[in-house]
Amino acid sequence: MIPAKIIGKTTGENWIGLIDATYSIILTLLVIELPTIILESIKEVNLERDPPITLVSIIAVIITGYFAIFTVIYDIWSYHKALLSDAIKLRLFALTTGWLLFFSSLIPPFYFLVNHYAAALLLHPEGSRKYLTYSRTCVLILILLLYLTLACLAKFEKRQRGQSVERKKELEILFGTALSKALITAALLLTIDGNYYLPPPFGVLVLALSTYFPINIVSLITRKKA
Repeated sequence: MIPAKIIGKTTGENWIGLIDATYSIILTLLVIELPTIILESIKEVNLERDPPITLVSIIAVIITGYFAIFTVIYDIWSYHKALLSDAIKLRLFALTTGWLLFFSSLIPPFYFLVNHYAAALLLHPEGSRKYLTYSRTCVLILILLLYLTLACLAKFEKRQRGQSVERKKELEILFGTALSKALITAALLLTIDGNYYLPPPFGVLVLALSTYFPINIVSLITRKKA
């Protein structure tokens, strides 16, 4: 990041424009890829002479998956922006913001592969799920790393001197909910293959729906201990 000697005293606001622009591009990349995978599916359905319901099923899976991954990235952006807005541990944010944006930018290409192989599996159920498993694993690992990093940032920020009581409460909620989503993501990794297999996009859809509720496993555990 730009040294403080060049731009003067830095605050978390210095990164707000950057992360807004980057996440906007990431979300745009997701929607740009939709026509490509849909057109590929239409060609495959026509070549195989599959019934129209097959194409409807493929498009439904693709659109539902797009909604889910869009929601998750939007949620990650919300956490990142909330943490940066009044950040005190600026050196830590200078180091982590670049990595958060980098990992986030890897989600669209890997999710494109998820859509590609999920559509192929619907057309050829007897086909191997190997590449679909690999691409789904990569997406979930990236999301897991993002939520874990955000949870750690919230925890470190809460420990900094000068935080108001209100800000500490906000950071505690951010820590608990981000960690909860990281745990949900880790659990979803177990459903990628094997006895607990969940076909796409149901795994990431569960995670997306969880963003609409204030799930805080840490708070629940703390209350039980109290």
